[in-house]
Amino acid sequence: MVVGLITGLLVGAATAFLICLNLMHRKEKVASEAAALLTRSVRRANSEISKLRLKEQEFEKGQQAGSDLILLFPDLVKMIFTGRSSDEVVDYINRACQSLLKAGESAVFLSDRTGARLGLAASTGLSDILGEHMNLGLGDGFVGLAAETGRLLFRGELDKESVLVRRSIVMSDIPGFKPDYAAPMQVEGVLYGVITAGAFGDKGSMRRETLRALAAVGAAALENVRLLERFGRSSNLDSETGFMGKIALEPALENELERVERFGSSLAVIELQVESAEAEGSTTSRETMGVTAKHLFASLRNIDLGIRTGQGTIILLLPGTDEDGVKSVTGKLGGELPILKGDNGTHVGSVQIRSIVVEGGIRQAAMDLLDRLKSQETMEFEGYYEI
Repeated sequence: MVVGLITGLLVGAATAFLICLNLMHRKEKVASEAAALLTRSVRRANSEISKLRLKEQEFEKGQQAGSDLILLFPDLVKMIFTGRSSDEVVDYINRACQSLLKAGESAVFLSDRTGARLGLAASTGLSDILGEHMNLGLGDGFVGLAAETGRLLFRGELDKESVLVRRSIVMSDIPGFKPDYAAPMQVEGVLYGVITAGAFGDKGSMRRETLRALAAVGAAALENVRLLERFGRSSNLDSETGFMGKIALEPALENELERVERFGSSLAVIELQVESAEAEGSTTSRETMGVTAKHLFASLRNIDLGIRTGQGTIILLLPGTDEDGVKSVTGKLGGELPILKGDNGTHVGSVQIRSIVVEGGIRQAAMDLLDRLKSQETMEFEGYYEI
């Protein structure tokens, strides 16, 4: 009995020992799992800390880029505003795309006077794709959409546009030309052009805002150039008609012919000869030409140019006007001018009109075009009025 009791005690002690060992093993396993879990948490925390440090470094780089931009921008603005012509301004803008944005590919398109077409003015890294005389219509492709909407576009965000817009871009985009950004140069609703940039050499964080600021500065500079051109024309105005004088004919025509080549739009040149105004220095001549000019100012668009080249001769430059447009303008002026009456009661009388149209994309010299104009058939309009 004593032996059995001792044996029971030993068995119980052994069982208790085994139970303690099992409990200790479980505690060790739980502790090990807890340690492993803690280790994984520490690793995740270290990973998050590393990511935060990287973001902090990128933010510091962005701050530094912003500081550099603040320091460089005043000089850039001065450089762009020194341009005396649109081509000079565009060249500075294109150079800024490389110096500020680190863009490997950039292109600057200018808008024509009608605001309906864009013509390539300068590019870098895209000569094989765009050539020298690329032009497109408002709303065509990625660039045309930026011009039409007045919004700075990022190609990576086109999925936010409607299906119809994306389809239109695909159908009308320039083959092989995929800029990341397109920023319109616009002032108070007047479109001056579009800046495009892509193939960037770094991961600049202020690219969008830099491009937006560059487009605003470019638009202001181009607006100033246009104002200077108007001032230059107004300094050589004919006192009787208010049109530019003969000395402005060749340079004005050269400018318009350059736009014909760049934008692919047509140009109409119309010559008006008022017979009753041919008597040089007479009161009737001044009265007749004054009435004629007043009517033309009221009839023409703000993009059309008038130049008085002789005592009774005025040449009109009509951008974007084709053969059908010339027929319409000729018929309208031919029917209205002869019956105009001045303050002295005298009618303008017989008006002779001849015209010529230059098709878009064709480059001609101004003097050659004027020689061709002189060889054109003249149409004479008498008008019917009460005597």
